[in-house]
Amino acid sequence: MSTPAQKSGSPLLAIDGGMLVATLLTLAGYLLPWFRKGSGYAWSFSGWAYASLSDGGGWTLLTFGWLLVAGGAALLARGSTAAAMTGVVAAVGTLVTSLAVVAASFAVVGEQTALNPVAQLPFGIGLPVMATGLGLLLATSCRAIVRGEARDPARLGEPD
Repeated sequence: MSTPAQKSGSPLLAIDGGMLVATLLTLAGYLLPWFRKGSGYAWSFSGWAYASLSDGGGWTLLTFGWLLVAGGAALLARGSTAAAMTGVVAAVGTLVTSLAVVAASFAVVGEQTALNPVAQLPFGIGLPVMATGLGLLLATSCRAIVRGEARDPARLGEPD
């Protein structure tokens, strides 16, 4: 029996390698150091720093949940348009929650005396890696949707 999302004969796991790599790259960027409060500080803001707090990290852990959803979607996206669409939702969810965590981190830095205090913070590699991963996750998820729709000749030309 076949459903519109998955055709008979298609494997259970139809991994989209691009989505999986993008998810892992986003996770790496979230865990790597983003910035420090100042050059004299050893502690860096990062998803890892929040997750390893003694109180458990609270709402900042939602980002890991979205990344888990994205990883699961990547495992099925080549065989399921619904999984590919779930990847887009997970990419946007990751973007929103990680943006909130980073914004909250900048708020903790506090007022500085310089005109542009953000430019003077010692930055790590985490934010550019996370941005690259999120862009790739969104792009590869959209590509997987297009592939899925093009793979289904019965849907071509049909109005939705």
